Amino acid sequence: MQRKTKTAEPADLLSPLEAEVMAVVWRHPRLNVEDATALVNAKRARKLSERTVATILRRLDAKGYAAHEVEGRAFLYTAVVPEEQFVAWHGRRAMGELLGRYGPEVAVAGLVEGAGADKAALDMLEELLRRNRKDAGKGAT
Repeated sequence: MQRKTKTAEPADLLSPLEAEVMAVVWRHPRLNVEDATALVNAKRARKLSERTVATILRRLDAKGYAAHEVEGRAFLYTAVVPEEQFVAWHGRRAMGELLGRYGPEVAVAGLVEGAGADKAALDMLEELLRRNRKDAGKGAT
């Protein structure tokens, strides 16, 4: 069995189709193209061909989100970047870009407004702010 590994942090966001396929890869490690196609198409009205899914899997591999190993004649794909890490990394990246472009007032206001009336999300934001303020106070002394 031959395994291809990645060490670099992924740099590109996922297209909508890539996100659909990656969602399946996150939930089903060591997935071949045929099974990936079936799982993706189970949730789609407009079905994708195996060739399309294979192309998307190769792109995910090239971007560093997935890796493959060869078993016989099949490529088996597994996520390299855990879903939680993907969300956190891209969240930090997007927030950094918003802060840089629009400043903290607009960026943070958008984040809070995005949480809307979701009490759990607002409670989480409040807890994160409390922890970060506490950590910032430690660094100043």
